[in-house]
Amino acid sequence: MGAIKTLQTGLAYSQSLLSYKTNGSPRPFSASFVVSNRCNIRCSYCNFPLMKEPELTLPQVEALFKRLKQIGVMRLGLLGGEPLYRKDILEIIATAKQLGFFISLNSNLLLYDKFNGKLSDIDYFFTSLDGTPERHIKNRGKQDYDKVLAAIRHIRSTGKPLTAICVVTDYETADADYLIALAQKENITLHFQPECFDTEIVLRTANEQLNQQKAKVFWQYLLTQKQQGAPLTSSAEYFKYIIHWHNYKQSAVYTPEKRCAAGLGYLFIDATGTAYPCAYTKGKTKGINLLEENWQTAFTKKTPCTQCIVGPMLEFNLLFEKPFSSVANVLNIA
Repeated sequence: MGAIKTLQTGLAYSQSLLSYKTNGSPRPFSASFVVSNRCNIRCSYCNFPLMKEPELTLPQVEALFKRLKQIGVMRLGLLGGEPLYRKDILEIIATAKQLGFFISLNSNLLLYDKFNGKLSDIDYFFTSLDGTPERHIKNRGKQDYDKVLAAIRHIRSTGKPLTAICVVTDYETADADYLIALAQKENITLHFQPECFDTEIVLRTANEQLNQQKAKVFWQYLLTQKQQGAPLTSSAEYFKYIIHWHNYKQSAVYTPEKRCAAGLGYLFIDATGTAYPCAYTKGKTKGINLLEENWQTAFTKKTPCTQCIVGPMLEFNLLFEKPFSSVANVLNIA
């Protein structure tokens, strides 16, 4: 089933890419859905727990998933907040499985032991590790770091792939070295992404003392580690793009001659079922209620920004702008 889902996801991506390249109708192959803004921790850079939005009921979630399937979505990311905070998360996952999605779950894993053995329908796990235990706790609040590691080990023992997302708030190579060594030991992969600013989903604005050259050196260091075989799932093109970014205090810009794949190849849905081209654009553009409107006819193909270094969005954009090198990276042949 894993191979079949991978092929189906690849086919959905190919159809999405073709539509994008020919300026056809929006045909997103991937969607991220916030099942709940509620969370059991308070990260210094995250605003989700403070956004008091009503959650969809289980029947509404099912209707949403069917709508996503109709427009071509194959990869479905479940996130929060903390998705395991919802009492009906297993029913939500079961609904997604019944519809045939490739399902990823983004969780801090602090509640994982309550679901031990019950998350086998998840195809891919994401969690968060921001550096050494001290750095992680500084960014994400006091918590049991060993509990997260125990959950990671159990997930890997079941054969499920797992990537740890590392939000870079201080450009210290010691944090990167620690995580790379940990990833090699635990047989997981890492995705480093810059802390993003000036959006509804985060709290902070950029520190005026942010050292541009230090940041550039840090991303170059990660590219070198990638080229030397470190378990970094981020593509080489991703690192090169960030290295050449003009200003790390600015997460996104609008450049008229550039085009963004957000909304066309992928989209973001908040806890209310309202969709946006991507998570970064929430609060910057009018959302579309997918329970009432059709994304393909309601989305105008316009985004408030066209270039960014917002981690997952940049990687998605590279899938559409540089598909051959990006896919080669996914297949580990480049």
